[in-house]
Amino acid sequence: MTIDPRQARTSAALRAALARLLADRPLAAVSVAELCREAGVHRTTFYKHAAGVDEFAVTMLTEEIDAIAAIGADIATEADAARVYHAVTRRLLEWLAGQRELYRALLESSARGALHAALSDSLRRRAHIALEKLAEAGVRDAPRSTRDRDEAAAFIAGGLVGVMDVWIREDDTDAAAAEARIFRLMPEWWPGVH
Repeated sequence: MTIDPRQARTSAALRAALARLLADRPLAAVSVAELCREAGVHRTTFYKHAAGVDEFAVTMLTEEIDAIAAIGADIATEADAARVYHAVTRRLLEWLAGQRELYRALLESSARGALHAALSDSLRRRAHIALEKLAEAGVRDAPRSTRDRDEAAAFIAGGLVGVMDVWIREDDTDAAAAEARIFRLMPEWWPGVH
C-alpha cells in the first residue's frame, strides 16, 4: 500500500503539534482548532484523519506501537525468536519512554478505554503472528491450535498493555530492566524467558 506523501506530511505535522501542545496542558484542553493552528493544517483536512483530538492521539500512538511491534525477521529457531522478541520489546519500551507524556495524557483522558482497546487489538494481532512463527520454528509447548493461540495472544497482549500502563506512569526509563521484568512474566515456553 502506497502512502500519499501529502497525507504523511499532514499526519506528521499534526503529531508534532500535538506533542508541543501536550507539553503544557492536558489532552482534554486541546481543541481541534488549536491543534490545526499549531500544525498549520485546515480543520477539514484534520477531519479526514480523525473525528477528534482524542481519536487522533489514540490512532497515532497505536499505529506507532504496531509498527514497532512488527516482526520483519525470519525466525527459524527458538534462539532466533528469543533474540527478535527481546529486541522488539526493548525498542517498544525505549519508544514509550520518549512518548511518556502523550501516553499519560491519554490514560488521564476520556480516551483511556479507546486506547486500551486499540493497543490490545494491535498487540493481540502481533502476538498471534508471533505464536504462528514460534510453532513454525518448533518451539516446544508453544500453542498449536487456533483456540490455544487465540487465548495465548489475548493473554500476552492484555498483560503487555497492563505492564505498559504501570511502567509509563513511573519516571523509570530503564528499558532493559523493564524488558527483563516483562520476560519474567511471560509463559515459560516463550523464547528467551530462561
